[in-house]
Amino acid sequence: MSGGTVLFRAWLVCGLIFSLGLPHSTAYASRWEIRQEVREGVREVNREKRKAAREVLRCKTKKCAYREMRKGHREVQREKREARREIRREFRDYRDDRDDRRDLLTGIAVGAAVIGVVKVVSDAAEGYD
Repeated sequence: MSGGTVLFRAWLVCGLIFSLGLPHSTAYASRWEIRQEVREGVREVNREKRKAAREVLRCKTKKCAYREMRKGHREVQREKREARREIRREFRDYRDDRDDRRDLLTGIAVGAAVIGVVKVVSDAAEGYD
Protein backbone atom coordinates (compact mmCIF):
# COMPACT_ATOMS: atom_id res chain seq x y z
CA MET A 1 0.00 0.00 0.00
CA SER A 2 1.32 3.42 -0.85
CA GLY A 3 1.36 6.42 1.44
CA GLY A 4 -1.30 8.12 -0.65
CA THR A 5 -3.67 5.19 -0.16
CA VAL A 6 -3.22 5.29 3.62
CA LEU A 7 -3.78 9.02 3.70
CA PHE A 8 -6.86 8.60 1.53
CA ARG A 9 -8.19 5.99 3.95
CA ALA A 10 -7.49 8.23 6.94
CA TRP A 11 -9.43 11.09 5.34
CA LEU A 12 -12.19 8.68 4.38
CA VAL A 13 -12.54 7.60 8.02
CA CYS A 14 -12.68 11.25 9.12
CA GLY A 15 -15.31 11.96 6.49
CA LEU A 16 -17.42 9.05 7.67
CA ILE A 17 -17.23 10.23 11.26
CA PHE A 18 -18.37 13.71 10.23
CA SER A 19 -21.17 12.37 8.06
CA LEU A 20 -22.51 10.19 10.86
CA GLY A 21 -23.61 13.33 12.60
CA LEU A 22 -21.51 12.99 15.72
CA PRO A 23 -21.09 16.77 16.10
CA HIS A 24 -24.72 17.52 15.20
CA SER A 25 -26.48 15.28 17.69
CA THR A 26 -24.98 17.00 20.72
CA ALA A 27 -25.68 20.43 19.23
CA TYR A 28 -29.33 19.62 18.64
CA ALA A 29 -29.65 18.14 22.12
CA SER A 30 -28.17 21.27 23.70
CA ARG A 31 -30.42 23.59 21.71
CA TRP A 32 -33.38 21.45 22.70
CA GLU A 33 -32.37 21.78 26.36
CA ILE A 34 -32.20 25.56 26.00
CA ARG A 35 -35.68 25.67 24.46
CA GLN A 36 -36.91 23.35 27.20
CA GLU A 37 -35.61 25.73 29.87
CA VAL A 38 -37.31 28.68 28.15
CA ARG A 39 -40.63 26.81 28.05
CA GLU A 40 -40.27 25.76 31.67
CA GLY A 41 -39.50 29.34 32.72
CA VAL A 42 -42.57 30.67 30.92
CA ARG A 43 -44.74 27.99 32.56
CA GLU A 44 -43.43 28.84 36.02
CA VAL A 45 -43.92 32.59 35.56
CA ASN A 46 -47.47 32.05 34.30
CA ARG A 47 -48.19 29.71 37.22
CA GLU A 48 -47.04 32.37 39.69
CA LYS A 49 -49.18 35.01 37.94
CA ARG A 50 -52.26 32.78 38.20
CA LYS A 51 -51.52 32.06 41.85
CA ALA A 52 -51.11 35.77 42.61
CA ALA A 53 -54.39 36.59 40.86
CA ARG A 54 -56.22 33.92 42.89
CA GLU A 55 -54.79 35.28 46.13
CA VAL A 56 -55.79 38.85 45.28
CA LEU A 57 -59.34 37.73 44.46
CA ARG A 58 -59.61 36.00 47.84
CA CYS A 59 -58.84 39.20 49.71
CA LYS A 60 -61.69 41.10 51.40
CA THR A 61 -59.83 44.32 52.23
CA LYS A 62 -57.83 46.79 50.22
CA LYS A 63 -54.82 46.31 52.49
CA CYS A 64 -54.88 42.55 51.93
CA ALA A 65 -55.15 43.05 48.15
CA TYR A 66 -52.12 45.39 48.09
CA ARG A 67 -50.12 42.98 50.22
CA GLU A 68 -50.98 40.05 47.94
CA MET A 69 -50.19 42.10 44.84
CA ARG A 70 -46.74 42.98 46.21
CA LYS A 71 -46.16 39.38 47.21
CA GLY A 72 -47.31 38.14 43.79
CA HIS A 73 -45.10 40.64 41.98
CA ARG A 74 -42.13 39.56 44.12
CA GLU A 75 -42.76 35.88 43.34
CA VAL A 76 -43.16 36.51 39.61
CA GLN A 77 -39.91 38.49 39.51
CA ARG A 78 -38.15 35.70 41.43
CA GLU A 79 -39.35 33.13 38.87
CA LYS A 80 -38.19 35.35 36.01
CA ARG A 81 -34.73 35.67 37.58
CA GLU A 82 -34.55 31.93 38.11
CA ALA A 83 -35.60 31.25 34.50
CA ARG A 84 -32.95 33.65 33.18
CA ARG A 85 -30.32 32.00 35.35
CA GLU A 86 -31.27 28.52 34.08
CA ILE A 87 -31.26 29.66 30.45
CA ARG A 88 -27.84 31.28 30.88
CA ARG A 89 -26.52 28.06 32.39
CA GLU A 90 -27.82 26.06 29.40
CA PHE A 91 -26.21 28.54 26.97
CA ARG A 92 -22.92 28.17 28.86
CA ASP A 93 -23.21 24.38 28.68
CA TYR A 94 -24.01 24.63 24.96
CA ARG A 95 -20.90 26.73 24.32
CA ASP A 96 -18.76 24.34 26.37
CA ASP A 97 -20.15 21.34 24.45
CA ARG A 98 -19.44 23.07 21.15
CA ASP A 99 -15.85 23.79 22.22
CA ASP A 100 -15.41 20.17 23.34
CA ARG A 101 -16.68 19.03 19.93
CA ARG A 102 -14.12 21.22 18.19
CA ASP A 103 -11.39 19.68 20.34
CA LEU A 104 -12.62 16.20 19.44
CA LEU A 105 -12.68 16.97 15.72
CA THR A 106 -9.21 18.52 15.88
CA GLY A 107 -7.95 15.43 17.69
CA ILE A 108 -9.46 13.13 15.07
CA ALA A 109 -7.91 15.14 12.22
CA VAL A 110 -4.48 15.24 13.89
CA GLY A 111 -4.69 11.52 14.69
CA ALA A 112 -5.53 10.71 11.07
CA ALA A 113 -2.62 12.83 9.86
CA VAL A 114 -0.21 11.14 12.28
CA ILE A 115 -1.38 7.70 11.17
CA GLY A 116 -0.87 8.70 7.55
CA VAL A 117 2.64 10.02 8.17
CA VAL A 118 3.64 6.94 10.17
CA LYS A 119 2.39 4.67 7.40
CA VAL A 120 4.26 6.64 4.72
CA VAL A 121 7.48 6.54 6.74
CA SER A 122 6.97 2.82 7.42
CA ASP A 123 6.41 2.07 3.73
CA ALA A 124 9.44 4.14 2.76
CA ALA A 125 11.60 2.28 5.31
CA GLU A 126 10.49 -1.08 3.91
CA GLY A 127 11.50 0.04 0.45
CA TYR A 128 15.12 0.68 1.55
CA ASP A 129 15.63 -2.83 2.98
